[in-house]
Amino acid sequence: MAARLLATAFPYIIVGMLLLALALFVIALQQLRRGRTGPYWRLRRQAGERGGQLFLLSLTLFGVALALAFFSGLADLAIQGMRTALSRDPNGLVGVVIPTLTDIPHTVPATQTPTTDIRVAAQSTRSADATLTALHPTDTPLPTDTATPTLTPTTTLTPTITETAPPTLTATATFESVLQLTPAASEHEPPRDAMIELMAAASGIAPDNTPVEQGVQFAAGIQRLYFFVRYSDMESGVAWTRILYREGIPIQGQTYVWSQGDAGETFFFFGDDRGYPPGSYEVRLFIGADETSRLAFTIAEL
Repeated sequence: MAARLLATAFPYIIVGMLLLALALFVIALQQLRRGRTGPYWRLRRQAGERGGQLFLLSLTLFGVALALAFFSGLADLAIQGMRTALSRDPNGLVGVVIPTLTDIPHTVPATQTPTTDIRVAAQSTRSADATLTALHPTDTPLPTDTATPTLTPTTTLTPTITETAPPTLTATATFESVLQLTPAASEHEPPRDAMIELMAAASGIAPDNTPVEQGVQFAAGIQRLYFFVRYSDMESGVAWTRILYREGIPIQGQTYVWSQGDAGETFFFFGDDRGYPPGSYEVRLFIGADETSRLAFTIAEL
């Protein structure tokens, strides 16, 4: 009884696992997308790790559900075969049974001597001839078509040469645009005197939000760099962009919507868990698509 209940519930268990795996897969995609487009580096990192774990869990559930469906189907076939073998009567007939033919006695009917009158027989013969004539009338030959067919000349088609326009070449996207490392135009028009100015770079930040180990040269392998800025005449809703360059090539950056007020000081950071390699670096700030400030520094083996 328990095995029968388990076999009955198996399809529902497999369907439930598939639905759960699908839901986890959708959530994993949302987390991975948030890991790429989140407003802060820490939130993007946490969302990326969570999305990766959910993605692996959904794939595992998919595999387990498919494996259960496969093996439960094989088990059902094996159980049915065992039931058929156990329920078979060992003394019963196997195969096709051909019935035995029974001899049927053949009785020869007695021969009767016709006593029909000669005139009745002749009359019957004439009636039969008349019936055969009515059933089979004389065939009438079909008329023969003697008309001569007339040949109509076909129309000759003249080929037309159509000029084909040359294909239009479309420029492919650069890696800067794919990774959102190019400043975007602001939908909200920034004020004419809006300004964001880079003041300093540091390897850390104090509890009072002041720079720690400020400088323009840092040790190779550093995982986080802080940048302090001063801003004025800004408005909420204005698009601004920060981009980190190494040897003149953009490697990190994103566009944000300003929400810090019209004037004051603040900071932001760039981070890399693997550590930044040696080289010449530069941070550039943009308001809309216009550059407003830049700061150069180096990372070297100290």
